[in-house]
Amino acid sequence: MVTSRRCFLSLATGALLGLTRTPGLRAAEARTISWPSRTIQLPSDADQKPPVVTALRLHPAGQHLATAGDDHSVRVWNLADGKLLHKLEGHTDWVRTVDYSPDGRVLASAGNDRRILTWDATTGERLEEFAVQPAAIAAIRYSHDGKWLAAIGFEEIIRLYDAATKQIAAQLAAPCQDVRAVAFSPDDRALVCGGRSGLLRLLACPSGEILRDVPAHRQRIRAVAFSSDGSYVASAGEDRLVHIVAVSGGEGASLPARPAKMLAVAFYGPQHLAVAGSDNLIRLWDVTTRDEIGCLHGHTGTIAALECQGKVLVSAGYDTTIRSWDVGSQVASDAGPTGGRVGELPTEQRTR
Repeated sequence: MVTSRRCFLSLATGALLGLTRTPGLRAAEARTISWPSRTIQLPSDADQKPPVVTALRLHPAGQHLATAGDDHSVRVWNLADGKLLHKLEGHTDWVRTVDYSPDGRVLASAGNDRRILTWDATTGERLEEFAVQPAAIAAIRYSHDGKWLAAIGFEEIIRLYDAATKQIAAQLAAPCQDVRAVAFSPDDRALVCGGRSGLLRLLACPSGEILRDVPAHRQRIRAVAFSSDGSYVASAGEDRLVHIVAVSGGEGASLPARPAKMLAVAFYGPQHLAVAGSDNLIRLWDVTTRDEIGCLHGHTGTIAALECQGKVLVSAGYDTTIRSWDVGSQVASDAGPTGGRVGELPTEQRTR
């Protein structure tokens, strides 16, 4: 059952008991998984090439999708038919991150121009300049209760803003000066972050007390995700590893290394992970067995962003396309003894 709007679904109890730290282990050749998909091709503007997509976020209600990338714009799409609803312009540099407020009323965006801008999620009207930071912003995230907005980037600080007053409520210590990923725990009492140092840091929110530092990766961490019960964190890194750690203690364990940088991660179902990166594939893992159960094919460039919500997994990247995958049957199958379903190549619809 999906219990979080972020779809970072809980791992089964005891899911990590069979894991060992074996970063050099190779899984068997992954099979193609058959999930229906829809593709949205980003349009070209004038003589320019279509923009790459390096950030995406699903609206809490699930009908709309916000994307951003290297053309300084934010786009909002109708996920059902792939139609562009709004093109939001106001940033003056690469937009690295977007997020919706939990009530779905506000869309926030940020990036290399150091500004956090907010927009009316329904009309696309620009609301205000939420904040300006001293350095480029790599990621922003609303807390699940909507009280906080966390901002990280190219400085050794995590700024925690009061979402209502727009004022800085706390400044937390980041593990390095190049922080790329942040996520709130489901109860909003903690957040996790990581970046260039490869150190996964768990902090109390809003006090900033460092709860744990885990040496999870040998290179830059690019994505993090909590399980919905807050017991586990998954991180993806440029060292080709996905690391899973229990919040309560222990070093955790890495899934077998893949031949590509891992740039995005999301839980789906009670015991499965979707991860993606520079090999153009979405890899599906069974956390309990450490088996790579299959791959989703379709992207022709690096995949930079993933999110799962309800029955939909959305991916996007450097091939200038957005793909939505129907994971409904897969999530349902998690209740039974089998893993991924293997079959024909995905049924695909393309929207331009």
